[in-house]
Amino acid sequence: MKRFLFTLVVLAMSVVTMAGNFVMLSYSGRAELEKHFSDPNLTVHFYTDSEVFATAARFDAGSMVMIDENAFSDNGCYTLVYCPKAQQQQFDALLSTQDYVIVKGSVMPYKNDGAVAIFNKKASLAKLTRDFPVVTEEDPRIREMLNQVNMDSLEATVQHLQDYGSRIWNSENAFASSDWIASRMEALGLEVEQQPFNANTWMGSGAAAPNVIGIQRGTLYPDTYVVCGSHFDSFSYEAMMGGGTAPGADDNATGVASVLESARIMTQYEFEYSIIYCAYGCEEMGLYGSEAYASRCQQQGMDIIGYFNNDMNGYLYGDQIHIDCIYPNAVEPIGTYYMNVGSVYYPELPIRHVNFNQGDSDHTSFNNHGYMGIYPFEDYQNYSPYIHTPNDLIGTSVNSFEMGQQYCQMNIACLAEIANPVGDTPVVECNPVVDFYIDYPVWKELSWLYLFWRTPEEGSTGELDHFDVYRDNEVIATIEFDPSIPDYGYEDTITVDVQAEYFIMAVYSDGCEAPSQTETGYGISAVDESESNVMAYPNPSNGTFNLNLGAGQWDVEVYDITGRKVYENRMDGRSVLDLGKCQKGVYFLKAIGESREVTAKVMVQ
Repeated sequence: MKRFLFTLVVLAMSVVTMAGNFVMLSYSGRAELEKHFSDPNLTVHFYTDSEVFATAARFDAGSMVMIDENAFSDNGCYTLVYCPKAQQQQFDALLSTQDYVIVKGSVMPYKNDGAVAIFNKKASLAKLTRDFPVVTEEDPRIREMLNQVNMDSLEATVQHLQDYGSRIWNSENAFASSDWIASRMEALGLEVEQQPFNANTWMGSGAAAPNVIGIQRGTLYPDTYVVCGSHFDSFSYEAMMGGGTAPGADDNATGVASVLESARIMTQYEFEYSIIYCAYGCEEMGLYGSEAYASRCQQQGMDIIGYFNNDMNGYLYGDQIHIDCIYPNAVEPIGTYYMNVGSVYYPELPIRHVNFNQGDSDHTSFNNHGYMGIYPFEDYQNYSPYIHTPNDLIGTSVNSFEMGQQYCQMNIACLAEIANPVGDTPVVECNPVVDFYIDYPVWKELSWLYLFWRTPEEGSTGELDHFDVYRDNEVIATIEFDPSIPDYGYEDTITVDVQAEYFIMAVYSDGCEAPSQTETGYGISAVDESESNVMAYPNPSNGTFNLNLGAGQWDVEVYDITGRKVYENRMDGRSVLDLGKCQKGVYFLKAIGESREVTAKVMVQ
């Protein structure tokens, strides 16, 4: 009998929970938010910067707004759709506010990243007991990492994902994207998992392309983590209708590129704390992928210090790179930390905290499951107008890989300062070019010269990427490396009677650079060939020249192309000049007589 009564009590409690009211409560400040989370009458499911959405066992009309009297009774979720007031009539809304509506079940968003699914799960408030590092000066090991962020590498990832055409959450291309990202992470030596999950969306229900989770284990604290992530799915109405594509270059191939580039660089180092690199599926339908992972992290009690989101960092509005940080005030410490890191490593980079009421991203899933998360965004007022269209492409929607590079560098700096590098900077070695020399044209008024060099020897730690040609310590040309070409050349113009210092820099994919020796180039003026041949012949010769300078004694001097004197003698105007000991090349003869001075160019071959 007692067991029966106990069962009735449990069932009654379950019925109360299931039959509770889905409500919204406003709050102001962290203390009031904490009261909502600790209120035994409430089960909080989701919160924004000013509202809490919860199931209430007892409804209080004085403090609550009723959304649905039977919370989650006949649907798997509610959806918060960001939408301006004037456009909200298209939704069968349970609740309307100035910036969004709440609807039952899954619905098509109004635009952009405008939907967040709210599930029947208990949310957690991020604890503020953990202190983030206070950064006062650069760590040279971290600066070495930042210098390795390569814009070509970022572009290659964006191009690959763009080339799928579309990456709709449950499409073959989305699954292929997940597999490709996993293969990239595996190649870097990470512990890689593809986390399956289902989604019940307005486009249908079923298996979504799985999340990709890559773990780099810490040496001292392997069970404490710092996390960065991005979503890889894309969306456009044209693709949904079967008449167009959703290339998703800025939204969000740029974010995936930042995560993979961070992993490429940071896996070269060891850290005290573990680092997790994530790529989520089904973000565009309501943050399903990150919700699945963050919820699991909470259930497993994972100790996550902070989460750094990467979503849309390739569209530059105006001419100054800047970062808009989106996060709720409840997790202010991570925002302060992000700005602290920026002030030390990139003091010239404007960073500001903003509240965004037009969309959302995967940091919200972590914030709602007890972890502090932040979302560095390209511009909350002027983000790419091409996202969720077939024009979300490199060139239109992604117009600045320099901007993507800066966002990736900030991602690495924030992760590395928390994870704490172990030991010294790894040795990075690379070889310079071989046989660099300068050659000159013959028998012309010279205002140009040739630079020649050969491919470096093997043995460098990174792969050769390109050559930079330097003149007087400034880059005047970049020559891409082609493994099928052993010899390279570059023609430069130079003013007559001017000299310049040249060298070739071999640039490698790991950031290593190796300069050649420096050579001096000259802008040289020569006399006409016919006049030269009259004064010294045969010309060119093997080093023996007959001089025909005229009567009397002459002081004869010969210089090589660097201006070094290689010969001098006093001789008759009709004599033999012997340069047989000189190397092959062009030389300049100066002869001074009693009444005149003549010059000529001769060539030893």
